Amino acid sequence: MIYKVVLFLSISMIFFGCSPKDILLGDSQVYDSTKNYSYNFSQHSFKTDDKTTLDAIYIKTTKKSKGLIVVVNGMMENMSLRFTKWLWIVDSGYDVFTFDYRGYGDSKAEADLAGFRDDVASALKYAHSLDEDRKIILVGQSMGGTYVIDALSLENYDYVSLAVIDSTFTGFASNLSSLMMKTVVLFPLSWTPYTFSPSEYNAIKNVEHVKTPLLFVSGDSDFITGSSNSKALYEKATTQKAIWIVEDAGHVEGFNNKDVRSAFLDLIGHMGELKLAQKKYFDKSL
Repeated sequence: MIYKVVLFLSISMIFFGCSPKDILLGDSQVYDSTKNYSYNFSQHSFKTDDKTTLDAIYIKTTKKSKGLIVVVNGMMENMSLRFTKWLWIVDSGYDVFTFDYRGYGDSKAEADLAGFRDDVASALKYAHSLDEDRKIILVGQSMGGTYVIDALSLENYDYVSLAVIDSTFTGFASNLSSLMMKTVVLFPLSWTPYTFSPSEYNAIKNVEHVKTPLLFVSGDSDFITGSSNSKALYEKATTQKAIWIVEDAGHVEGFNNKDVRSAFLDLIGHMGELKLAQKKYFDKSL
């Protein structure tokens, strides 16, 4: 699905002269409801720096909380579909905060690549305001990882103890170009994304300025971004870092692997002894 959307974005910008802001569709479809689950949910809304109102969900564990996970989603769908993907970590004793970008779900305004930068920084600050005594583990998936890296490169959030960058591309242009090269029709035009895609948010450009410890996660069967992107970001990062490659996992599927979940829980359960200078390969979870 996301592959088709990225190609649609490419074709629209090339042949119709549209900007990314003009053709990002957003997504207001309701996929699921918190009412269908017996968890401790609370709905939140908050203002970004440019006064846009965003919608958020805060899921509290019924156990003594071990910490707060803030999830920044990718471009596709919205949090009404994605919140269920993190209930496993709520069951393990962590609270989860996630939100919708502008133009997604019940959040206001139109989808906008420049506005997403404001959305992520504002969501992080709002989540911290809910309990200023707790450290935050920040998770950015796909495009969300791009804006997590951007936010951390611009400001040092001392309350973020770890940032997980899951299935994130090195840059908008390089990823669009790579996808276009996989189709016969668009291959001859695969150079064109470098003429119109925004470069100021490129993760490969910003990651070396991040001081927060970074964990890169990627599936070796990710057709959308490919593990080469995570490997390149890992090599460029100058902070404490690790990279986990997951066998047979596709785009943002690494945490579906039970061994990855177990290793992640072990890692964040011992944050005071954080050691990230490592590479791990996880076999297919049976």
